Amino acid sequence: MSDLPKDLVEEILSRLPATTLKRLRSTCKLWNSLFKDEGFARKHFEKAARQDLVVMLKDSRAHSVSVNLRGIHNNNFDPCIKDIGELSLSQVDINKMVHCNGLLFCITKDNIPMVWNPCTGETKWVEPRRVYDKSDRFAFGYEYKKSCYNYKMLRIQDAHGIEIYEFNSNSWRVLDVTCDWCIITHAVSLEGNAYWFASEYKKGTEHNTCLVSFDFSKEIFEAMDVPFQFMNGSDIVALSVTRENKLAVLMQRWALEMEIWVRDKIEPNAVSWNQFVEVDMGLKLPAGTDNMFSFKTTFSIDEDYKVALVWHTDHDTDAESRKWIEDIKIFIIGEDIYREIVIGKIDYRYSYPLMYNYVPSLVQI
Repeated sequence: MSDLPKDLVEEILSRLPATTLKRLRSTCKLWNSLFKDEGFARKHFEKAARQDLVVMLKDSRAHSVSVNLRGIHNNNFDPCIKDIGELSLSQVDINKMVHCNGLLFCITKDNIPMVWNPCTGETKWVEPRRVYDKSDRFAFGYEYKKSCYNYKMLRIQDAHGIEIYEFNSNSWRVLDVTCDWCIITHAVSLEGNAYWFASEYKKGTEHNTCLVSFDFSKEIFEAMDVPFQFMNGSDIVALSVTRENKLAVLMQRWALEMEIWVRDKIEPNAVSWNQFVEVDMGLKLPAGTDNMFSFKTTFSIDEDYKVALVWHTDHDTDAESRKWIEDIKIFIIGEDIYREIVIGKIDYRYSYPLMYNYVPSLVQI
């Protein structure tokens, strides 16, 4: 490629997957410098072939997972899902993560936020205005303005209100907004905004559970409707983002009826929900099984194969070590498909096995 014009070389490189460019870094100093350029990183993010990967949080470490569902509708086929190995982020115990534009927003076991790009290895810790507290809740997103991504972190504090941190200016601001909800699920990030399920605080009334978003451009909270009735204290809900950048909601009732809905639009006043799957898990599980999943459950859907992958664990006790040991199970669920796959074990003392869709990028923090 040395004989090609520089602009053409950049155009070709900008269309290659980020993981390919990562391997090319050591082959050419000029390319290595180019890949670190912020302008090229933005161009690559907009033009590169999308590479959908899966990251699993296991024993407080991020692991890469390979998923192959080809032939899943053939009863004689065993899908291949494997733990490839730990991603490099030493000495950091992670409790939960949120994916956004190739960045992983991580919350440590001590409830301290940091941002990590696994592809480039870049990390950033955010110094607080006030010491982080175990009760703090966080979200991550961005404001897209003038062809630039301004990444932001939301901090919700019980005693000191709500703050926002802007990565472009490395500065904190106090927001004049209130959060009237108790967050009950993991957050997800979609098109720059954060989403949770939360219970509304209302004195003297039943706490209504609803879908809540935080708009990082307008810097406001918004309650959003969902296409089903939710019963507090019995039903389970979870959130995910599809490979096609759509919001997906899993709801399971005590009767083991599971529904997954996909949302096509993200404007609060223009909602379009489509049911992806509805399954009676009671017909597929052993007699006596009550509630299958929990609010810690994570899942993904594959719209090509028309299945959902739900990550779950079973408790067991190691008599010698007295540790909680769990099988990491993946349930592959569709209208006419039900498979269970065990891909390893986890020490329950450290973390619940959480799954995240991840798209590598050269995005800088």
